[in-house]
Amino acid sequence: MTFLVKISSITVRYLIKMIGSIYRSGYKREGEKMKNIEDASVFIVLHQLLHLSKYQAMKRMETLGLKPSQAGILFVLNCEGRISQRQLAEKIGIKPPSMTVALRKLEERGYIVKEQDGKDQRIIRIELSERGKECIGDLNEVMADMEEMLYQGIRPEERMLFRRLILEMRENLLNSKDFKGMDLGAIIEKTMESNKG
Repeated sequence: MTFLVKISSITVRYLIKMIGSIYRSGYKREGEKMKNIEDASVFIVLHQLLHLSKYQAMKRMETLGLKPSQAGILFVLNCEGRISQRQLAEKIGIKPPSMTVALRKLEERGYIVKEQDGKDQRIIRIELSERGKECIGDLNEVMADMEEMLYQGIRPEERMLFRRLILEMRENLLNSKDFKGMDLGAIIEKTMESNKG
């Protein structure tokens, strides 16, 4: 749910700082503090939801001994099968040095297997080990638990509507002129870079 947003000449970094100050001081409307969350813009609520769910995911993954980026690597390997380290880095949006560190830790824990490509010795192929496949099952349970927590008190038809609306919003942004010619991986990478500074 991390989006590269550019409204007029406002950058993501400015928006994140602005939202942080809104959280600390209260959202002001017509000279008054926001009395409840219903008065906040959808962008602010989505931003809060992102942080709350990210924090919850981090806590749950800690119980499995994983960081979110490591879990992301395992999910991509589960979907893609055996791929090169370079392909994996591109799909996740992690720079090669960070990918090397994450892969080393996953290999030490026995979650992945790394092998040199039979045709090109410079290419390293990575795939899930049996233990990594078991860990995917644990991660799926964590995700299911988190979804249940998010959807408490929400009827199944409302869940389906919410999912459809979120996907439409995502497509609206991806189809806007600011994102022409970019894929989601590149957008995520740019927002991660802007959050570091």
